[in-house]
Amino acid sequence: MTNAQLVESAGLFGKDYSTGKQGYNLAAVVLLGKDEVIRSLCPTYKTDALVRQHDTNRHDDRLVATTNLIDAYAQIAGFCRKHLPDRFLMEGDFALSPRDTIVRELVVNCLIHREFTSPFPAKVIIDNEGIRTENASRASFEGPLEPDTFSPLPKNPLIASFFVHIGLAEELGSGTRELFKNSRLYTGRDPELEEGLIFRAFVPTVPAAETVHSPLGQHTTRADEPDEAVALALKLAESAEGVRTADLANTGISRRTALRIISELVEQGKLAPQGNGRSRVYRRCPR
Repeated sequence: MTNAQLVESAGLFGKDYSTGKQGYNLAAVVLLGKDEVIRSLCPTYKTDALVRQHDTNRHDDRLVATTNLIDAYAQIAGFCRKHLPDRFLMEGDFALSPRDTIVRELVVNCLIHREFTSPFPAKVIIDNEGIRTENASRASFEGPLEPDTFSPLPKNPLIASFFVHIGLAEELGSGTRELFKNSRLYTGRDPELEEGLIFRAFVPTVPAAETVHSPLGQHTTRADEPDEAVALALKLAESAEGVRTADLANTGISRRTALRIISELVEQGKLAPQGNGRSRVYRRCPR
């Protein structure tokens, strides 16, 4: 097949039935286009990669990717691998790199499942706690994602299909399961994924048994769960209204902590999600 036939078979060249004209679509432009063409069609498109480990107010290192998605993936993935430790791990007779899988899944998700018309800039941030991403999304619901209960929906199917065919992605939903699996291998901890108009993902890089040193000199560990917040979540879940992530966040704890508490209570079988979108709440499971 020629290059033109390959592009057409990928759904990147087609006909606009409203005008009758044929040409490349937006997916083709952001996947393979030149920077100036992408900038003319998506002027707010960029991915900002930052390292904030010493200078937490600004950054220690930075990469701004404004090129097409294929080149942007290579740039951002290389940037993340440079700043994250690659811990040695054996599975049978083979050496594995959970770090590389985590980087691939986070960066690919941030690039292909985003809302390209939104002015919200996509971010990849590496700090002293882990690596996190933020990108605009077209969400079917708001709240934390659990690997065994969520129903994946394609945001940009042509772009996702292209990444599948070049080996950087797999079937829809498998990336979330891979992220949970490799996060547990990497640190013994689960990632935190929050769906919404802004999709947020966080993968910890500090092992569960290690102490985290905060900028204020405080020392916390994975075992130091906010017991009061857990008790409050369970109490609210027994009410007729149930509990939402926002209910815990309104009490003064961070939204990330609230997400983690609810996700862990769901995993432990103490809470069950009900409803979708903004109406999703969590109720206490029968004892």
